[in-house]
Amino acid sequence: MKNSSFLTFLLAAWMLCFTLISCDKDDPWAGTYISEYTNFGMGKAHTYITNDRDGNPVEIGIILDKAAFDNFTELSGDDELSIDFPEEAGKTPFKHQYIGFAAHGHEPVGIYDVPHFDLHYYTSSQAERMGISPFDTIQAANMPGPDYFPAAYFPTGLVPQMGVHWIDGTAPELAGASFTETFIWGSFNGKVTFLEPMITKKFIEENHSFETTLKQPSKYDQPGKYYPTKHGFDHDDEKGEYRFYLSGFVLR
Repeated sequence: MKNSSFLTFLLAAWMLCFTLISCDKDDPWAGTYISEYTNFGMGKAHTYITNDRDGNPVEIGIILDKAAFDNFTELSGDDELSIDFPEEAGKTPFKHQYIGFAAHGHEPVGIYDVPHFDLHYYTSSQAERMGISPFDTIQAANMPGPDYFPAAYFPTGLVPQMGVHWIDGTAPELAGASFTETFIWGSFNGKVTFLEPMITKKFIEENHSFETTLKQPSKYDQPGKYYPTKHGFDHDDEKGEYRFYLSGFVLR
C-alpha cells in the first residue's frame, strides 16, 4: 500500500507539472515577444514586450547590442530609429519606439547639450508621428489639460515629426545640476502622444543598471490601458546588450 500510494503521488505530481507547463506553452500572451532586429548605428536593435500569464504587461522597451551602443560617440554623429512594438503590447497605450542619439545633445544650451539618448514611447503610429509638420501650430496649441501630466510639467515648443515636449519643472538639471537622466512627456492635437526617458551616454556607461519611479498624472489619456510607474536601463555583459525599459504597469 505504501509503495502504491507513493507511486500515485508521483503520478499526480507529474501530471500537475505537465499541466502547468502545457498551460504556459498554450498561453499566446505570456512571455517575452520581440520585434524584428533592425540596423542601428554599427549594430542592431529591437523592441520587446514582456507579459504575465494573464497577458498583462510587465515590461516594455528596446534593446541595443554592444556594437550599436559603442558606436555612438561625439564623433559618430546623430542617428535615429523607429520600430513598432510587438502586437502583444496591445494592453499598453504604446505603439512604437522612436529612439535617437544626439551626439552633441540639443537645446537648451548648457543643459541638454551633451551626448545622450532620447527614447520616445509613442502612443500614436509611425505615420501619424511622421506627419507632424512645423506648420501644425493649431494642433500643437491644442494641448491636453494639466491633469493629464504630472504636477510641475510645462510645455515647450513644437518639434516636427515628434510633437510638443513637456519638461519637469523640478528636474535637477533645470536648477543647475549636471544632466544625467530625465523624463519628458509629449502631446499633439489634444492627446498625450509619448513618454520619453532621456539619458546621457556617460550616465549609462558609469552605471551598470538604473531604475527610478515615474511621477504620475491624475488623469490618463486612454482609460482601460496599463501605464508604467518606473523606467530604467540594464547592461547584460554576457549577452552584450543594453536594455532600456518602462515597467511597474498599473491598469488606469
